[in-house]
Amino acid sequence: MYISQLRLDNFRNYKDLSLNIPEKGALFTGPNGSGKTNLLEAVFLLCTARSQRGSPRGDLIRFSSDYSYVEGVFCKKESGVATQVSIGFNREQKVSMKVNDRAISSFSQWLGHGMAVSFGPDDLKLVQGAPRERRNFLDIFISQVDPAYLESLILYKKNLVQRNHLLSKRCSDAQLDAYEEAMVLHGTPVFSKRQEVCAAMAPVFTNFYGEISGDSESAVVEYKPSVSCGSGAEKDWKKEFYNNLVNAKSKDIQNGYSSVGPHRDDLRFFVNGNDARAFASLGQCTTISLALRMSTVLVSGHYRNEAMIFLFDDAVSYLDALRTSRVFPLLERRGQLLITAPSNREPLVADIPHFTIQEGAVTAR
Repeated sequence: MYISQLRLDNFRNYKDLSLNIPEKGALFTGPNGSGKTNLLEAVFLLCTARSQRGSPRGDLIRFSSDYSYVEGVFCKKESGVATQVSIGFNREQKVSMKVNDRAISSFSQWLGHGMAVSFGPDDLKLVQGAPRERRNFLDIFISQVDPAYLESLILYKKNLVQRNHLLSKRCSDAQLDAYEEAMVLHGTPVFSKRQEVCAAMAPVFTNFYGEISGDSESAVVEYKPSVSCGSGAEKDWKKEFYNNLVNAKSKDIQNGYSSVGPHRDDLRFFVNGNDARAFASLGQCTTISLALRMSTVLVSGHYRNEAMIFLFDDAVSYLDALRTSRVFPLLERRGQLLITAPSNREPLVADIPHFTIQEGAVTAR
């Protein structure tokens, strides 16, 4: 699967853009502020319904405009089937989503026509940042391969908000019961799927870390749920989650927030047996983030047998020459590479079509 066409209307600094994208991928160069990152952000938005920079939709709308519209065509290489996907939104937070001109009301039904993995300088937050950064990483990836996961996550968060609202008012146990039952119902598949995906990802992550580092170090990743469950069965997760919620209720009423649930999960990384957050160097953290992103590529094959779109933002600053020589060859066989770099510092990559960007205009070189 790859993206063959991209159309932008009032998106970031692009007033109106129509672009044909080669199947192999493209290298986009241009000065800072020309719109390189914005181009990748639009592709990521079509694949995940999110900005890889975490920006709210209102920030994606071009200055002086009231709305933004992004459209892409995703092609399956094997079958030749093309799917047109679009999303539009305004400053009043009204969203319109379509697939092949058919209106879609649910994000879980709209997602999944293209799968993207984004690499960029901010990826160090996956190691050094707050647990929310790592949960977002899991949620974005799993939602692309399993729409049911996204539906469960959305419903869980809605009930979590309601329970926290009641907790902040110091409400009684009885008033909390209904929301707790719903949290367990929808949170259980979130726990279960995260555990499943992380178990599949762990050995792949370790192998990729070794390849990128030249086998000079070893690294592992571990899923740290807020609820301990030795079994992968959903019935066991459901029982453990419910018991933990009940046991934490008095403390949660006192504190005014929910202390147990998927919203408290985390990932931990270890390099040569040491906690990466405390002891890893900048280069090791960079290698961890690369290996983590790349591990999703192989793991996705367990769920969907499709190539992915790889988005490398400002690749020269993110990857040194040695990592570039090791990373790009590992990925170019597995999907479409879309890479941005400054005009004066182009990365050394395989033969790939080259485009220049200047003030929101994209030109093939």
